[in-house]
Amino acid sequence: MKKLTHLLIFLFPITCFSQSWNDQDYQKISPKIFFDQQSLDSPIDFKRLNYPLLQAAIFHYTNLERQKSGLPLFQYSKEVEQTAIGHSQDMVNYNFYGHTSPIRFRRTLRDRLNRSGLNPKYIGENICSTFGLQYQSGKKVSKPTKPGEFRYLNTSNRELIPPHTYRSFAQSVVKLWMESPGHRQNILNPQFTHLGCGASVYFEKSFYGMPYFMAVQNFVAH
Repeated sequence: MKKLTHLLIFLFPITCFSQSWNDQDYQKISPKIFFDQQSLDSPIDFKRLNYPLLQAAIFHYTNLERQKSGLPLFQYSKEVEQTAIGHSQDMVNYNFYGHTSPIRFRRTLRDRLNRSGLNPKYIGENICSTFGLQYQSGKKVSKPTKPGEFRYLNTSNRELIPPHTYRSFAQSVVKLWMESPGHRQNILNPQFTHLGCGASVYFEKSFYGMPYFMAVQNFVAH
């Protein structure tokens, strides 16, 4: 029953759409139109995930926090997004959690950005491992009797735990980061200008195979 967040920050030179969201839509679709899309309220199907939509939701809800604080909105970067996606996938595929990767040539955030063709002046990273279901942390869960069907233990009707929607997951992970001072600092850092978000699903063996996500935000400024 884990929920983990982690951050990395370097502030010195070191160096109208359908569900087929794509990187051009970041420029063509306004945040208001994006937030109005009904597809955001679809329950996540963990076997048929729309990753571009999920990552766009994390991006736009992060920018909403910038807007609330009167800061310039992050610009989208395909290269930064690909870096974030790659790290989320590596954490799932190689079973680790952290900013330092065991994979040669991708050990540090700067290594990963360099491999995407970037060498920004300032860089930062937020990561999080959290539930794919709308699970209330700390509550006991019964062992599933049907694959993928999770219910709370010791409730009168054994209440079913629903999957997140694309909207509710993005809101929940951004909320987690905003409630952590260091992660919040990255999101509200006025020096960062570009953002890319990545996510990868995995199934937590120690918790009856409950779906979780590795989520990553990469921040840069040139």
